[in-house]
Amino acid sequence: MNKVLIYIVSFIIIGCKTNNEKNEVFVLPTLINSQDNDTLERANFTAKYVSQVFPEFVGKFKFKNYIDINPLKRDTSIYKDFIWDYSRVEIDDSLDVNGFDLIVDYETTVFYNQDVTHGFSNTLFSYYPVYFVNSSNSDKIFLGKDSYAYGIQEARMNEQFSDWQPIEGRGFDFCGNGTFGLIVRPKEFVIVLMKKYEGNYKAPLRVRFQQDESIYVSKPFYGYIDTNQFTIQDSTYLSRRLQETNGKAATWLFYGAVPKEEEWVVKTIN
Repeated sequence: MNKVLIYIVSFIIIGCKTNNEKNEVFVLPTLINSQDNDTLERANFTAKYVSQVFPEFVGKFKFKNYIDINPLKRDTSIYKDFIWDYSRVEIDDSLDVNGFDLIVDYETTVFYNQDVTHGFSNTLFSYYPVYFVNSSNSDKIFLGKDSYAYGIQEARMNEQFSDWQPIEGRGFDFCGNGTFGLIVRPKEFVIVLMKKYEGNYKAPLRVRFQQDESIYVSKPFYGYIDTNQFTIQDSTYLSRRLQETNGKAATWLFYGAVPKEEEWVVKTIN
């Protein structure tokens, strides 16, 4: 009887250990934020216009089944793989999109806010994870700035009669410092968090990211938004830049996505 009990306990312990050991292939991991507790509030994002966003860069991880995204538990060993204030010439060879896969997990909701870590907020907000997975046999480079990645969400009003339009735009950032390249080795992946909006319209969505001159666009998925999120608010940074450049700024404001001209061309600057 004792031998049987020992065997069962040993089996459970081994199971717990192997549950989070490195995987040979990528599988969607279980994400938690151990920072989340009953003392913090939770909130969903709401929007009535195209939002300026800074998608949250969480970090880089090995292929494994379980990840805690608590900023206080971030693996500092990855810091050696950062190239700060990177030079494009040095890293061009690692920017090939082949083998660097963009995977969206909209069905998962995680609550996150780096400001909680610094004591600036008491509220966690709803996000869904996006993964950049290195499924190749060579190193890749992931580009970002400060604590965010270069990406947005776009949507369609319906599947047959409308084009993809941005519901988010690049946030205004007056500082040119803080850019980085992160070496992502084989069997590693990067996690970016995208805002999960509250709304009563179920729309086809996809995410769009820019990595140097390469544009990544995800497979479509369904999510909820407010239909007003296709509207560019007058007298904002986004509308002013579009007007000043006769729409050419859309290339970098929306990473190649194109808002409808009527959303900005008739606007007036107050």
